[in-house]
Amino acid sequence: MPTHSHNAALSPSHTIGRVSYGYLPDGVMTDVANGTSALAALRHWRSLTCWELSEQSGVDLIIIMLAERGSDLMPEERAAIAAVLNVDEELIG
Repeated sequence: MPTHSHNAALSPSHTIGRVSYGYLPDGVMTDVANGTSALAALRHWRSLTCWELSEQSGVDLIIIMLAERGSDLMPEERAAIAAVLNVDEELIG
């Protein structure tokens, strides 16, 4: 399987859904396999800081930081974050 940089395999405009989850760049899959939350791995892949994701999604910075450590998100928070990351909500975890 070829190795891709975090941004090379799929452009930010490409929506990632359940069907395409297996085609995420190797770096995202490796991060998740090594214990990084899917939210953090996807945020890193999109080259966003927690602060930038917070600003763009309207979700409080602390909520994002807690979610990356396993706390649950409210449905509207999950939807806003998924929209910024351009992924299906179910991939955030």
